[in-house]
Amino acid sequence: MDILAKHVEQQLKERGFCVVFEDEIERCWPSEIIKPAEREEQIKAFAESRGWTAVMRESDSGYARAVFERW
Repeated sequence: MDILAKHVEQQLKERGFCVVFEDEIERCWPSEIIKPAEREEQIKAFAESRGWTAVMRESDSGYARAVFERW
């Protein structure tokens, strides 16, 4: 998660938001282990602990992505 946090922080400095796609989300919050609602709560808690917000989005094909922004 430290690597993900550094990536998000860098993107927030450069453009003010960061989109993290399913493959990256899956590494930290595996969908085989964590139920969707709990997964979303954990991602939001991860963001809030760093002073960010996170909004989860689903594509038409069912792939998730998280959009991080600063508070």
